[in-house]
Amino acid sequence: MKLIVADKVNKYYTQGEERNHILKALSLVVNEGDFLGIIGPSGSGKTTLLYCLSSLETIDDGDLIVLGEKINQYTDKQIAKLRQETFGFIFQFYHLIPNLTAYENIMLASVIAKKVDEAKIMDLLDKVGMTEYKDYFPNELSGGMQQRIAIARALVNSPKVLFADEPTGNLDQQKGKEIMELLKKLNDEEQVTIILVTHNEDYLSYCKQTKTLIDGEFVDTK
Repeated sequence: MKLIVADKVNKYYTQGEERNHILKALSLVVNEGDFLGIIGPSGSGKTTLLYCLSSLETIDDGDLIVLGEKINQYTDKQIAKLRQETFGFIFQFYHLIPNLTAYENIMLASVIAKKVDEAKIMDLLDKVGMTEYKDYFPNELSGGMQQRIAIARALVNSPKVLFADEPTGNLDQQKGKEIMELLKKLNDEEQVTIILVTHNEDYLSYCKQTKTLIDGEFVDTK
């Protein structure tokens, strides 16, 4: 099943009188169960592409089709629901609420979506190996542990697609590898579709499909 289809998507940013062409007629298909890795140097447009695919930013022209419907046909309310229920997000910075415990940080996402399931929260804590730390506050956890909580939070509403923007960027090599292995396990065993942005070529071995983005264009596909 095709979850996301981008067809000749363009994105521009305007600075003063200068109009910068960030994404240049990009096309791709993300199928259910994919693990897509997007790699490229800083400034190549990777994060912008991720944000456009996830509806965090709008495209300027071309077509973006999500679950069979063009994104420009979605209402603001439908897009908000898409972000809450269909998409999950993991960022380089964990964005955990400092005065909430690990458990409460995960629960908050389900409260916002009005889908609280305490058993599921405990199951996710187990899946990311953080059950014994459920009552810890973020400042009591290492970076890798905080990212595991952020992953559990992203999964709590059972998203169809998980968007990961440099999820290992603030971690050392060992912790980064652990996070990538966790994402691979979620993809293999839970069939979570993942779109990963990274600058680390070593992580592409975890992906089923990869694309290289340079100066807003795909230059290599395999």
